[in-house]
This record gives sequence, structure tokens and C-alpha cells, in this order.
Amino acid sequence: MRERLKLSDVEVVEIPWAEPVVSHDFPVIPAETYAKRVESLRARMEEHGLSHVVVYGDREHFANTRWLTGYDPRFEESLTIVGLSGKPRLLVGLEGRYYAAIAQGVEVELYDEFSLQGQPQHGRTLAEILADCGLTKGSKVGLAGTKYRQTPAFAEAKLASDVPYYLVEVLAGAVGRENISDVTHWFTHTTTGLRIPLTVDEIALHEMINELIYAGMRDAMSALQPGVSEAEIGGKLGYDGSVPLSCHIVVSFGDNVNLALNSPTNRKLQLGDPLSVAIGVWGANIARTGIAVHDEKELAPEIADSMEKVFVPYFDMLLRWYGALHAGVRCGDVYEAVREYMEEPFFQIALNAGHLIHYEEWINAPFVPGSEDVLQSGTMIQCDIIVPSTPPYPGVHTEDSLVVADAALRRELAEKYPEVWGRIQRRRALMADLGYELHEDVLPLCSIQGQVQPFMLNPTHVLRLKR
Repeated sequence: MRERLKLSDVEVVEIPWAEPVVSHDFPVIPAETYAKRVESLRARMEEHGLSHVVVYGDREHFANTRWLTGYDPRFEESLTIVGLSGKPRLLVGLEGRYYAAIAQGVEVELYDEFSLQGQPQHGRTLAEILADCGLTKGSKVGLAGTKYRQTPAFAEAKLASDVPYYLVEVLAGAVGRENISDVTHWFTHTTTGLRIPLTVDEIALHEMINELIYAGMRDAMSALQPGVSEAEIGGKLGYDGSVPLSCHIVVSFGDNVNLALNSPTNRKLQLGDPLSVAIGVWGANIARTGIAVHDEKELAPEIADSMEKVFVPYFDMLLRWYGALHAGVRCGDVYEAVREYMEEPFFQIALNAGHLIHYEEWINAPFVPGSEDVLQSGTMIQCDIIVPSTPPYPGVHTEDSLVVADAALRRELAEKYPEVWGRIQRRRALMADLGYELHEDVLPLCSIQGQVQPFMLNPTHVLRLKR
């Protein structure tokens, strides 16, 4: 491991905003892709001796359902029942019955209990539906929720599931509780998760989505000046609803930054304030935290050494983190590349050293000490290492999305989506100019990828290794 960067190793340079290429002509995930996903699940079922898998979804916890069927429950709940043959059965509520027309390769059935409270009820019971799908006493059933249990407290549990109790009870009554196992990890485990590796269509889709929210981020950060309100900057993000939000929009000034997830208010920006701006949608998240100054000379005396204490070490951490990434890398090795910063008391990093992202903002965070998990080719990752403020010093946060892709996947992407590929290559070149040494597997999806912007009133001024 090389020595830490010193202040003298880094300079502040101006990198003009790239002109965003905004399009809503998103790639469509073809029906055959959904069919392949169902078949991959069935192969896993046969391997483990299961007759059925039941996938739960609701408004917030929808991603497994969306990946498998193309449908997401926007107001209600859903169940997808997958047997070893035939079409999966998708159970939806009244509001979802019409929207379910977007679902791919499934039979749709109304299940009244999934409707909003107080709606008419006249359909079949869940027990009747399960029986019709072939679930009987002794059927071996996998249950998929949102999070699989990782803590020792659940190590001996025969069934640890975050699927609602009332559904588990009916399922247990149909097949026997002893015949139900949690298979959530089949979908979201870093190394073995079925939906972790993206297809080229998905990579292109998420790259275009990143470009869309980059356009709003550019406009919002360019509008930062003393006297502007959080709500005004939030309005500049240009969110048009074409891609659903994956987390709340964040614009925070001053003490509001410490609230982390606070929604924009009418608070006005003052010179010298810490500030955060972030927007996350399905498959993309961009966030920046810095100080409302134009340059180092405007820093308050008590934090005049912020470049040396906060921003240069953070930049060094990002250089190491990005440099460690590639398809097949042990996630524990990525952590080791940044361990000295992750565990530094001054930084007080409480969350993670990056995480996987897909439809949801956060799938899991595999970059932990000693992890033997490896990154699959096609994995989408979020650089999301947050340094909170250590009074009087500000915090710093530079968050962007990327994909790791092996040679075959890169070649397929370049051939099918040459414009997307061209933008990715330009981002790689820009990052190299800043001092990043990227493995050829690393595909940056954001047009300000890896840019550390300490002086947020001059957001095009970023840190770069001196040449």
C-alpha cells in the first residue's frame, strides 16, 4: 500500500460540466429476458429440491418482483408464485390490476387482501389460490422477501423472513411451516444473487438514467449561491417522474446537513455553510457534500486546513477504492484498500465502503473486513462512502454509480450501444486525468464520476493528482 496523499500531491483544477445527453427513449427489457430469469430461478429451485418459490413485494420492497415479472406494486402488495412449470401467478390488489398489464409472462389474479383498506372484496382466499397453484401439504417452498438475515441472533431460526406474518401463516397452513425456507439471498447475494449481474440492455438503461439525473444535478449545483433556499435548489434538480425515486431528494444547508435524510426546506444558504445535494432514482444516485465557499480563502479560520484534514484524505480514499475494483475481486480486498480511512477515528465513518444498487438504492454492502464474496461481472455498484462532520470540520460525500464488466460483457455493450459505450470511455479518460487508475472492467455511469468538489459555490473546481 502506498503512502497517504499529502496536500502537496493534490491540486484544484476546473473541469467544465459535460453537456448531458438526455433521452427518455430508454432500452426496453425484452420478454425473453424475463423468461430467462424465471428459468434461472427454476434451475435454482431444482438444485435445492423446491417445488415453488413465493416472492413478496410492496410499494417499497418491489425490486425482486420487478426483476422477475416487470411489475412493481405501486400502492399495494403483491405475491409472485413460481412453480417448476407453467406461467408464474402474480397476485395483485385492485389498484394494481390495471397496471399489471405491464407484467411479462405471468397470469394475473386479483387478491382482495392486497387492495387498499376498505376496498370491495369478492375474490378467492389465499389458501384457495395456493391450492390452485399446486401448493399442498409437504410442498417444499422458498419464500423471498427483501432482506435476508445476517446476524447471529437468527442463525438457529427455522424460518427468518421479513414477509408479512399473515401471509406466512396462510402459507404455513397450506404446506407446513417446516417446509418453508427463506430464499431471499437467491436474488440479492453479491456473489450468487440471480438478479445482481446486469444484461447489456440494463447497463445501457441505467447509464441513460444516470445521465438524466446528472443533468438535474448540474443545474442544481450550478444554481448554488448565498441566499438561495433548499427548496429552490430542489426545484432545479428537474425531477420529471419518468424514473421513480429510490430515495428522498436531499438538499440540506447548515445544521440540516446533520439530519442526513431531511427533505428540502425554506432554509437559506449562507456563505461557509456545509451543504448536501442528492437525488436517487431506480438505478442511479448522485450525491455531493461540501462547503458553500468559492475557494479555500473563504474557509472560516477554524477550518482553514480542511483541504489537508478532510478533502485530500477523502480523495485518496476514493483513488484507492476505485483502483481496487474489478470483476471477480474479493469484496474483503476492496475494504482492505481503504481500511485505514474507514477505521480512522477522525472520519467517524459509520456506514459502508460502497454498496450494490439496482432498482432499489441499496441492495447490500459487501465491502466488509474478511468478506470472501466476489463481484460478478455486470454488478452495479455505488461509490457511497460518507464522512460525517467532525466539528468544526465539514463532512464530505461523493456518490456515483458504476458497473464492473468483463471483456465479453464490455464487447457486447460496445457493439449494441455504441453511444453509451462512447460516453463511458470519455468518463474513464476524465477520471484517469484526475489521477484514478481504473481496471478495464470499471465502467463509470456518471459524468462527474469521482469528482471531489470541496468548494460547492464553484462546483466545476475539483481535486486532481498533480502531474
